[in-house]
Parts: sequence; structure tokens; C-alpha cells
Amino acid sequence: MWLFDIIKNGTLVDNQSYLINEGLLTNQRFPEPIQLLAREYRQRGKVWNNEPAIWHFLNSVSRDVEKMLEDNIADALILFNDNEYEHNTDGGFIGVTGTNARNFTLSTGNLIGFVKRGDYSLKISSRFGDAFLKYIIADADGFLEMENIGGESHDIGYEWLLAYLWNIKFKRAYRLGLPKTYIKQIERISPVRGTINAVDYFQNNFSGKYLCSYREHSYVSPATALFLKAYETIKHYSFCQATRSVYNAFLTANQGMKRSHQEILETPFYTNPFYKDYNVLIDLSKQIVTQQGSDFDTRHETNAFFFDISMLFEYFIRKLIKRDGIHLLSKFEQNYKIPSGALSSYKRKIEPDLVFENNGRLYVFDVKYKTFDPQYGVNREDLFQLHTYLGQYSNNATMGGCGFIYPMSEEKWTANNMDKTRGLISDVIRQQGQEIPFHVLFLKIPDNSSPNFNELMSKQCSTLIDTLKSKF
Repeated sequence: MWLFDIIKNGTLVDNQSYLINEGLLTNQRFPEPIQLLAREYRQRGKVWNNEPAIWHFLNSVSRDVEKMLEDNIADALILFNDNEYEHNTDGGFIGVTGTNARNFTLSTGNLIGFVKRGDYSLKISSRFGDAFLKYIIADADGFLEMENIGGESHDIGYEWLLAYLWNIKFKRAYRLGLPKTYIKQIERISPVRGTINAVDYFQNNFSGKYLCSYREHSYVSPATALFLKAYETIKHYSFCQATRSVYNAFLTANQGMKRSHQEILETPFYTNPFYKDYNVLIDLSKQIVTQQGSDFDTRHETNAFFFDISMLFEYFIRKLIKRDGIHLLSKFEQNYKIPSGALSSYKRKIEPDLVFENNGRLYVFDVKYKTFDPQYGVNREDLFQLHTYLGQYSNNATMGGCGFIYPMSEEKWTANNMDKTRGLISDVIRQQGQEIPFHVLFLKIPDNSSPNFNELMSKQCSTLIDTLKSKF
């Protein structure tokens, strides 16, 4: 197999390290190493065997995406205009170290996505599969369909994921009804309405009609046209059939109004807070209509989509907990800050992923999408961060417990005999004279190929919440 094929077909997944040594590719997920093909002596050069070009592509993507994340994260990532979504990945898309395409190490983190530049493309998939991605997006917004809705995982890139997210948000926003805006009308009418044009009245008072200007509600707006354009761009995906009736409602409301491409891309947000879910949809619609990703090299044909899967997973876990009625505090409700030793007055924020109360006690947990190490447990930095949280929160509250929540594949769950503990590891942290229960919980992720994945995943989510509540 060529390296050209490996990097574009979804073989690479998040939170992994891939070692290529003299053309032999190894990774802990592979049952056996993969011997990469090499261009033979005097063999004619092709796109797929041009190792210097592939090596340049990988290095440039690593460098340029990292710079984009640093300089303009709003354009680099698919974000959600929601204060509970927060990008929390420090690393870039990929890391590349080595000497050439036959000898290097490629590392991935919490970002998944797709980059196409000229003849070359790179795809980093979720290690849990596309069914998992669909589930956490749909379930978190309350639109999980338990039946198999069909998949687009055969697509080369991750455009389908953006389309799927848009489709879910389209359904969610429509629960508010068709959005209305005020428009100004100027009309010559008999009954007075709004403001009369005084000059016109004296010039034409014999007509019995008055030139009036007034405001009225209308469904016709740039936003309506924007949503229609976005739907028409992605309607070839099978999952869009579920929102065809919503599209038809917007089509009727638009009354055949035609707007320019520039006009719909300048669509403003709704100022009425009742329609805030439509503002999320406006953001995503503009990205779809413009195929907006990270166009960091306009000299080449470029297409890119990036998702912080750790951000999605955290949001998903928050929704699970809220849905069960647990009193979950906002991430920004208690704004703790600690001195950083800066020459200025700058202080660092303390924002655990999950803070909730029960029976007068406070619980602090972090959600980690990264791979859990069963031998050494939670990594050093994350554990120290938890101790910092406990030190601050215990100043003003009695701590009832703390810990972490990780996803774990069905395969690793079985290998680590997690059924024995129901996906729970418990201990005690001693801090400030208190003994605080410490828990590491795991959400078992079913095999992506399971025909009843959604049903199995739903059961595992219930098990996770039951296990969490048992420690209150």
C-alpha cells in the first residue's frame, strides 16, 4: 500500500502515534505492521509515488494548520456559537517529525478532519468511527434516530459531518417555528396605518388614499434564503430527507424571493433572543455555502474541515448529565482565577468541565476524550490540574467527589475486564485535611460496525449515569 493511500483513506485516527521506519508503518491499533510501497528504480513518477511531494504536503499541513489555529481559530475549526462549546485542544491537527517519507513519526490529537491540497489529501478519523460521531451530535441536540439512518462514511473527506451537524441544527431551530423579522412597507392605502407622508397628503388629498409607511412581520429575510441555499448544497446526503418538510416550509415562506450570493452571506444574526438557535444555524449555513474551512493556501485547490472531537464529547456528556436532572453548574458560573506570576495583573481561569451539587456537596469532574493508559492511569498534567480545582473549590464548599470521564472502545473494555467494575475505578485524594473520593469513569463505546449501534450506545450512556449517581 502507498503512503499516498494511507493518509487519505481514513486509516489514521485521533490520539495516536504512527511510526514509519524504512517504509514500515507500525501502530498499536494495527494487527501487524504495514509495508509501504516505494517507487522502484527508473519507475515513472506518479502522484502516488512522489515521496518528496507527499513529505512536503504532510509538513506544510502540520505547520499551516497549527498557524491557522493560533491566528484565527474561528475560521480554522467548525465551531457552534454556543457558550457550552469550547475548543480545548492545545495541539494542532497533526505533528510530523523525521527526515523523509520513509522515516518519520506522525502524531494525532483531539482534532479530526480532512485537508485537500492539490493532488494530495489527509484524513484523520475518530478512533470510535463515524457512527459514534453521528450519535454524539444528534443525541446532544435531542434528535437521535434509533434506526439506521444510512451513512456517508464512504465520502473521501468530512464534508458530510458538517452537513450532518447542520441538518441536526436545522431541525432543532425549527422547533421555534419559522423566524419572523420586521420589514418596512410603504403603501398608498385608504385606512391610515403607521406614519402618513404629510407632503404627499397635501399634494394628493383628493384621492382618498394616504401614503403610509409601517412595519410588519415577514418570513421573507436573508436568513430564510441562506437556509434554503445551504440545504440545496447538501441535499444529496441521505439524512437530509428527514428535514425535507422543514425545507419545504421555508421555501413557501420565502415567496420566491431571489437574493444575490453576497447578500445571503451578509445575513445578520437575529437580535431576538427567542431565535438564538437560528444564529447557530446562520454560522453553519455560511460555512456550507462558502465551503468554508481553512483556505490557508489559495494558490492550490484547497478544502479543509476540522472538528475538535474532545469539545463535542464534553458537550455530549454535559447533555447526558443535565437530561438526568442532575444540577450541573454552568462552566462559567463560578469564575475562579488564580495568580499566574505575570508582571501584569493577569490571572488564569479555573474552569472544570463538570461541576455539580448534591446534598450540599460539590463534585468536580473533567471529561477527557484522549486515550486512557490502563498502566499509569490519568496523565500527570490532568491529575495536577484536578488537584488545582479541588484546592480552589474546597475553599468555599464541601467536596463530595472528583474525577474524570473517558470513552473506551468495546475492544479495550473487554481486554481490561471493565465489566468487573462496571467501568469505574475509585480511590481517595487527600487534600487540605479532607479525604475526597476520586473516581475514573468510562463510557463503553460499542463497535462502530454494530447494526444496532445507537441502541447499544444508549444503554451504555444510561449505565454511565447510573454509575456516576451511585457515587453521590
